[in-house]
Amino acid sequence: MDEDTRGIDIESAAGWDPDKRIREERLAKAKKANPRFYNPVPELIAVQPANESLEEGIRFGKMDQLFGPLWHQDEIAVLFSPPGYGKSALAVQIAESIARDAALAPFEKPPVDEQYPPFNVLYVDFELSRQQFANRYSVCRDDSQDLFERYEFAPNLSRGYHYWNGHVEDGYEDFTDMLFADLDCKVGNEAVRVVVLDNITFLTMRSHASSNVAIRLMNFIRELRDNCGASVLVVAHTPKHPEYKPITINELQGSVDIAKIADSIFVLGRSAADRDLRYLKQIKSRSGRIEYDAENVLLYRFEKFDFAERLGNTNGTVRAKNFLGFDFVGCEPESGHLVKHWRHSHQPKKRSKRSLAKSAKKLAEKGLSSGAIAVRLGVSRVTAHRYANNGKKKGENV
Repeated sequence: MDEDTRGIDIESAAGWDPDKRIREERLAKAKKANPRFYNPVPELIAVQPANESLEEGIRFGKMDQLFGPLWHQDEIAVLFSPPGYGKSALAVQIAESIARDAALAPFEKPPVDEQYPPFNVLYVDFELSRQQFANRYSVCRDDSQDLFERYEFAPNLSRGYHYWNGHVEDGYEDFTDMLFADLDCKVGNEAVRVVVLDNITFLTMRSHASSNVAIRLMNFIRELRDNCGASVLVVAHTPKHPEYKPITINELQGSVDIAKIADSIFVLGRSAADRDLRYLKQIKSRSGRIEYDAENVLLYRFEKFDFAERLGNTNGTVRAKNFLGFDFVGCEPESGHLVKHWRHSHQPKKRSKRSLAKSAKKLAEKGLSSGAIAVRLGVSRVTAHRYANNGKKKGENV
């Protein structure tokens, strides 16, 4: 071997470490056995002076109301009730009012900067077919099966529906994982600011929502809000409920875990006094005090009516009773709309004329019309007017 060749061999061996491979293998095993020791401490909490945090919050401004004090901008809200009470119709009505930059009675729209257009709203409907949706928002004449005079929705309100083929794509855990990936993409691409998900039970593709499933779904929804800056309303079912008992958060499956993440929760109940009456009761609010508790629920009539007229949107729109929704009646205690339990009362007590007249006068003093008083007291409009003004007929002893 000549000198040149020896020089090359020596040079190629420079820095050679026969134990390097062994050390790397040992390090890899140690990292696998105790990865936390070898990784940096996660930085998940941003710390700043409280006054600085307050100043930043003030610069963002007050949180606007989306549905009165029941749901504010940038919040996750939950609406729930037993089946058949009309919560899907209410969810559509809320979505439409937000897209119109309007407010549902009795709420008033807070003043906003006019340079900003109304929000883009996405209503994801896992409840109704397109034909069922059309029936709710058009007029069907008694002598025909055809639909007429359809309601004209806001152009910035979109309706989503699923068409899953049952196949789970590689890299995804299940249907729910794929759904929220798709939803996150669509919300971002369409600049959607408000999302309504109807309903949470379908999102699991199961017949019920357990506690573990509920917390997973709510975490998905929280990520959707945080990633896209969207306010989210979630509609949820509860099992059938005894109508003599007030509906509480305990009826909502996975309620503890849902309540941890939800910013506001409100429930829809059905009145025992009139089957067309519904009421809304606040359960939780992070943005302020609860205004509509069991002593002061929001009362609505559930029917088809001219919603365009209620919104003041009368130019170029069809004027007809073509919107299945909630028409505001007033506020009163929940107890008046619960069935009296047979254990407490075998025979329902009939209210005396004196009692009815007294109640009518009080309601009239609050500014309610004879029609609204009639609905609350379960009497005719003429009787309500008479009680509110005189309390009795001439010569009648009440």
